[in-house]
Amino acid sequence: MIWKIAKKEFLLNLMTFKFALGTVLCIVLVAVFVPVLADDYQQRMQKYSQQVIDNEAKLRQVKAYRVLTPTIYRRPQVLSVFSQGLEKHLEDSARIDFGMIPEINAAPAELNPYLSVFPTFDVLLIFKIVMSALALLVAYDVVSGEKEQGTLGLTLSNRVARVHILLGKLVAGALTLAVPTTVAFIVGLLLLFGFPSIDLQVSDWARIAVMYIASLAFVLAVYNVGLLFSCLTRSSALALVLGLFFWVLAIVVVPNGSVYLARRIQPVETAEARDKQIRSLEQEFKQDLSAAYDQLPPGRGSEYDAGGPFDAYGPMGGVFNYYTVICAPSRVESWKKRVQIEASLKMKYANKLWEVERDYMRGLLKQTGLAKNIGRISPTCLYENAMSALAGTDLPDFQAWTATARTYRDSLIAYIRGKTDNLRSVSYFTQSTEAERIEYEKNPESGRELRDRVRRRTKPLNLEDLPRFTYATGVTQGLRRAGTDLMLLVVFNILFYSLSFMAFQKYDVR
Repeated sequence: MIWKIAKKEFLLNLMTFKFALGTVLCIVLVAVFVPVLADDYQQRMQKYSQQVIDNEAKLRQVKAYRVLTPTIYRRPQVLSVFSQGLEKHLEDSARIDFGMIPEINAAPAELNPYLSVFPTFDVLLIFKIVMSALALLVAYDVVSGEKEQGTLGLTLSNRVARVHILLGKLVAGALTLAVPTTVAFIVGLLLLFGFPSIDLQVSDWARIAVMYIASLAFVLAVYNVGLLFSCLTRSSALALVLGLFFWVLAIVVVPNGSVYLARRIQPVETAEARDKQIRSLEQEFKQDLSAAYDQLPPGRGSEYDAGGPFDAYGPMGGVFNYYTVICAPSRVESWKKRVQIEASLKMKYANKLWEVERDYMRGLLKQTGLAKNIGRISPTCLYENAMSALAGTDLPDFQAWTATARTYRDSLIAYIRGKTDNLRSVSYFTQSTEAERIEYEKNPESGRELRDRVRRRTKPLNLEDLPRFTYATGVTQGLRRAGTDLMLLVVFNILFYSLSFMAFQKYDVR
């Protein structure tokens, strides 16, 4: 009996104008959005590839370990087509250096970039708006509409169990909404195949499959809300009004209201206060460095290549962007001490700067976590969280990338220390030989000619054994992060269907 009811309802839904309009609109929007999003991903991927190539080219020019400060980049996520998340809000690169510990960064204009209230244009947005609205339009009159037509009383007069009727309507709604959802995913994937640079791996297909299941769970959750309103009212018009009210709450009010409440309940330190602490630390660094240099023996006899292979980057970087071409033997020990002091202070203050950034980040993340938990009362927020986690565009994925960058920094520092006898070797700052340094000291009048000869002879370092940065979003990690929200979507479905069942048991069909 359940299947007979479901089949009848399903066929009736397929013949309605609202189903045709919603399905066509969803497919058209997917057909319009996906090529634009895929092209945007393609451009970002080309930019990423070029950045990697440029960085490798710079690495091939490095002539001293002192200026070995590579830049690492976060690869764009191909599934950002489905959910862009924070992909365009946060920085996707980090310079690896003694003087800076990588941390998540965002555009300075953002109050809290992890609490963006502006929707991004992706497939997720289509499902949030179009498919959720279609789910309500399919559900709002499944009970109250039949009551108004008198067919519900006639069905119950045949001693059909109410539980069978409601289960049949649930199955019919699920099948009805599965049609546009499936077609939309198929159309989107077919369009993606038209872009040669988009290559979906097995792991991507696994995540897409879970995204499809999450989309079905979301639209079914909205359907169950509409079903509940239909079971609570005797008028389908009133059920529609209540459904639309819930739709506005779920789509607009709760996501933005959770951000507002989180900012009121969990205020964070202002960026100006953080920047003030950073400027103070930079000033302390300069003072400590100057005081340490003053303790060294005075003297001249060194020449350096100003404006070396890398430009200065970040705090405490401006005076260290050169390698020494040649220096007199009497100055070698002094230079060794200088660069060791420099590296030591840079690492010391890098830790202090990172502590400031970390404390500031903790406040932002607490605020973000609170907003996320408040928003979980809405199936829309649950769906957003799950989709961004599966796409690898959520905040935890950026945190994981940054943590990997910090680990890579430790590896790079260990590599440089190993190559330079813990920074005690002259190879840390120059490639000049002892004979050249002696000649430079004995014949200062030939300094320019000797300097030019040493510069021409100096070759880039052999960095074949340099540790390489690697990071990839894993399926397991994405599923783990999405797991809570997916489970809550299932609970949401069960809860609202149970409420519908209890309301339908007492529903007056007269």
